[in-house]
Amino acid sequence: MSRIRIEKLRKDYGGQPALRGIDLDIANGALLALLGPSGCGKSTTLQLLAGFEEPTEGAIWADDQLLSSPRGSVPPERRGVSLVFQNYAVWPHKTVAENVAFGLKLQKLTAGELRVRLDEALQAVHLTSLRDRYPAELSGGQQQRVALARALAVRPRILLLDEPLSNLDTHLREEMRFEIRRVHELLGITTVLVTHDQADALSTADVVAVMNAGRIEQVGTPQELYAKPGNAFVATFIGCNNELRGTHLGGGRVRLDGREFQGLLTQELDVGAAASICIRPSKVLLQQGTGPDNNSVAGQVVRASYVGEYSDVLVSVGSDQTLRVNVSAGTPVSVGDRVTLCLPVEQCQVLASGAAE
Repeated sequence: MSRIRIEKLRKDYGGQPALRGIDLDIANGALLALLGPSGCGKSTTLQLLAGFEEPTEGAIWADDQLLSSPRGSVPPERRGVSLVFQNYAVWPHKTVAENVAFGLKLQKLTAGELRVRLDEALQAVHLTSLRDRYPAELSGGQQQRVALARALAVRPRILLLDEPLSNLDTHLREEMRFEIRRVHELLGITTVLVTHDQADALSTADVVAVMNAGRIEQVGTPQELYAKPGNAFVATFIGCNNELRGTHLGGGRVRLDGREFQGLLTQELDVGAAASICIRPSKVLLQQGTGPDNNSVAGQVVRASYVGEYSDVLVSVGSDQTLRVNVSAGTPVSVGDRVTLCLPVEQCQVLASGAAE
């Protein structure tokens, strides 16, 4: 197990920056999720950690060992790092046990040592009873466990997971989230998980780094990111959040389309700065027709989707801006209805608009 330090890490491809000088400190034994949209730089970061790419600038350290810098890098096979790929990469002609033992055979262990390590890895992911099956006889979740067991069998000090759940259906995805978390708590290996799915990150990670456009927007626990986003990008990416963009007037007051709204100011924001009112759909109050003027906005329903416990309603409020509202399933609301949306001040966060520079 190792502490990972990433310092001023930059990676350019053809003169175009994929990473713009990121810094990260991952504690020994922690599970950190790199979360962000496609093209944000999270997979590039993982490739650099694995040693498959070399940085343009900056450095990667594992404890006191320099793994990567522009002056040179430790080869992937000498890093003590295991990588679980998005597509599993299990050999169809090998049994579960043969797949898991592949890396162990490269370590030139005795037959007894290999058997012990193989049994430990299979037990860790609950595959002992399936050791003699072939991948075609396994579910997607079981194949993912094979890939995980193979990575764990070599006893890495760092485990890298590249979108490990993206090929699974909803039920298996939920099951594997808990499985990854259980295995991490069992073994305590320093782990970096790359995902674009916030549920994967929030349910498995100790710490989440939200990335965008080659930068790290915010690092924190899942609870911190959800309750106290650092800017509007993080607020809208973590959980579901409405964003209404305007200009900060001071004291948490924001002007939108000639109207003034009030929210809670949780960070320093200059008067005149671009600012956003962010509020979750479940906190917006919907009223038919005309309602109070204070912190409210009129609009027209453009979509109403029944999703079981509630209806997800999309309301156009002018200037190409929309708000999502969650209302109880029995609430009568139809496309075309004129409605008023009330934004309770205590539920509105005033944040810097967009991504941090």
